[in-house]
Amino acid sequence: MRYSFRMVFNPLGIRGISGNTCRERGFVESAPFSHVKSSPDPMRLNIGVWLAYTSKSHSSIVMVSMVLLDHWTAKKLVAGLLAAMAVGALLNCRLDAPRQGWSRRWGPLVPHKTFPADCGICHVTQGWNVLRKDFSFDHEKETGYPLKGAHAGAACLRCHNDRGPVQSYIARGCGGCHPDPHTSSLGLDCQRCHEQISWRPTGLIAEHARTRFPLFGAHAVAPCENCHPGAPAGQFRGAPVQCDLCHRAELARATSPDHAASGWITDCQRCHTPLGWERAFVRHDFFPLSGGHAGLDCTRCHTSGVLGRIPSDCYSCHAATYQTAPGHVASSFPHTCGQCHSITAWLPARYDHTGFPLTGAHTGLDCTRCHTGGTFSPLPSNCYSCHAANYQGAPNHSALNFPQTCQQCHTTTAWIPSTFRHTFPLSGSHDRSCTECHTSGSTSTFNCLNCHTAASTNEHHSGVAGYSYSSQACYQCHPTGQQR
Repeated sequence: MRYSFRMVFNPLGIRGISGNTCRERGFVESAPFSHVKSSPDPMRLNIGVWLAYTSKSHSSIVMVSMVLLDHWTAKKLVAGLLAAMAVGALLNCRLDAPRQGWSRRWGPLVPHKTFPADCGICHVTQGWNVLRKDFSFDHEKETGYPLKGAHAGAACLRCHNDRGPVQSYIARGCGGCHPDPHTSSLGLDCQRCHEQISWRPTGLIAEHARTRFPLFGAHAVAPCENCHPGAPAGQFRGAPVQCDLCHRAELARATSPDHAASGWITDCQRCHTPLGWERAFVRHDFFPLSGGHAGLDCTRCHTSGVLGRIPSDCYSCHAATYQTAPGHVASSFPHTCGQCHSITAWLPARYDHTGFPLTGAHTGLDCTRCHTGGTFSPLPSNCYSCHAANYQGAPNHSALNFPQTCQQCHTTTAWIPSTFRHTFPLSGSHDRSCTECHTSGSTSTFNCLNCHTAASTNEHHSGVAGYSYSSQACYQCHPTGQQR
């Protein structure tokens, strides 16, 4: 035959089947094979080793014997099992059998000889294990004690039996019926953490907020045992609050960057939050990480593997970029990159060109359009030094020896239209090419007589006092080109 065994918590000291000698010696009977001595205090945990016959096969397992062990010795022997079994034991109130029934997992039927002698109140004549279907009992009305949660489905005999008045257990609160896996270290008020529906703790986050270590982020969902190894036995005191004392394994794995080599072994909250180790936040106030520096891996700048202080000047990190940048080395550009560049990108550069403001068509040009020698040394700021070819190709400029101060007639926006103001209106018949009037190769002299012949001019000026047929006389009398 095959046997199976299980530990059954028996807080009420329920006796089992036959064994007068056991009763006399104060043992609780679970089966003829083993006995556990009962504590005289019902609040203490009584442990029975139940050996149940499960089949008629000829295999067996090792039978646990706890013969003649007193209560406290037995308790020590099962201390390691107590934490794992506590939840199952505490849930014994769940509905494994009808309220008026009895489950074999609880052991032999508890005696109830003190019940009314009229068995027909509960039982039917067909058999003792069948109860009346119309049996009902209003617990709150008859006793003044409402049954809530798991208690509403508990078998009546679990609390009401020959082992003593149930009022004595109620007076002791939850511990009157339920063993305390916390060994009284958390007090006797179970309702601080538990409800009557189940033993699953509730309100622990708020409870923990009253300690020196409120639970946020990943700590709020971590099993209690992760920080409190003695949690199953109710030992919650003495847990450290320093990150490194609980997270030594994470510190050992943090090698990129190497936290230990950098001396980052304490004060984890400087960079990390309770939400997780990833996406650490470093207070980089001494060198703000913005623009192109934002989001870079730390090792891009801290190349030695140790994240200590490094120079904050641009050239210390960007020397290679400086060496390959056009004209920088040849022109001996200063290493103060911030004068021309921003942290967003190298281009476009924003060199302060106040010596020659880059306006109009000069705006946005590549530096090498003006600085053609491969260097960026200062250049002459007069227009002709860059635009000699434009001057030579412009109509009349060379022929009339126009001055090379281009800004007298032109703007930086475009060559045409020019802004030159001719003191003699060029309108009507005078809207002509410059060389038709300025025939000497210079704009400082002009000639009116090429168009205004002597015959026609003399005829129009007969009788005019002081008349003289010359260009200067024409301009003197007709400065706007109009007849008088």
